[in-house]
Amino acid sequence: MTRRLAARICLLLAAVPLGTRGAEAPVHFRLGMSENMISTDVNEGDAKLAMEAWRAAVAKQSGIVVDLDILPIAKLVRAVQQRQVDAFTTTAVEFPEVENYASHYLVMDEASAKGGDEYLLLVHDDSGIRSVGELRHKTLNVFDHPKMCLASIWLESLLSSSNSGATPDFFGRITTQTKLSRVVLPVYFRQTDACLVTRRGFGTMCELNPQLGRKLRVVASSPKLISSVMTFHKDLPADRRQTMQTAILSLSKTAAGQQALILFETSQLIAGDSSVLRNTLDLLKAHDQLRLKAASRK
Repeated sequence: MTRRLAARICLLLAAVPLGTRGAEAPVHFRLGMSENMISTDVNEGDAKLAMEAWRAAVAKQSGIVVDLDILPIAKLVRAVQQRQVDAFTTTAVEFPEVENYASHYLVMDEASAKGGDEYLLLVHDDSGIRSVGELRHKTLNVFDHPKMCLASIWLESLLSSSNSGATPDFFGRITTQTKLSRVVLPVYFRQTDACLVTRRGFGTMCELNPQLGRKLRVVASSPKLISSVMTFHKDLPADRRQTMQTAILSLSKTAAGQQALILFETSQLIAGDSSVLRNTLDLLKAHDQLRLKAASRK
């Protein structure tokens, strides 16, 4: 998959049928989503089946109708500023543009609630490479996945902190791949010097092939980071926020919801607060400062 869980849940919520509980009028909920969150590699047929099944379950249980707007980030920012959405989801990189309008309430998967995921820079143990500096002019494979949206920022910050220069100049060649196996296995077989992946993704591969964990060495790891944010508008009344939050968090309580969660690589959605974003926002701020310093030297 190429987009984040928050986006996938947004898609699942989209176009909920107009069914209601008994004679009650449906509750409309306006959800804005950055177009950069749209999934491009989920099987369309499976996704539609999961979406339809869960939408029907939500409509039957809660009567909620979600009006979803998928927008370029500039238009989404305006919609948030003008209070035209009740909730919104963005990539972590985009979130600072709407941070001042966000509530402290987030919806996330369990891993994000624990602080997020880490990026790993891996090499083969037999390569003799033991530090990032020894990767100069070496080849690098990068996993092309939405959860990697902060990876280049972290890597650039890492290289800058050691005065190693810009990422494209530091490495001899950088290749991106959308399949995790095509990122990791060339390093294992000594065809590529290093790879940049998520810890969760690498952990899953090691479960399937423990030899990877024994042969590949971590030369650098990021702090735990969160790659996407789904939150509510700060001006949304508490009762409306609670109604929608309850509907989202009940996803795993129906058979259709469980199937959707499996399809979208998680087992449970939970409520969280903005404190889990601290590392992510600190990284973005530090990176902005590095860019300003670099620009001032030109």
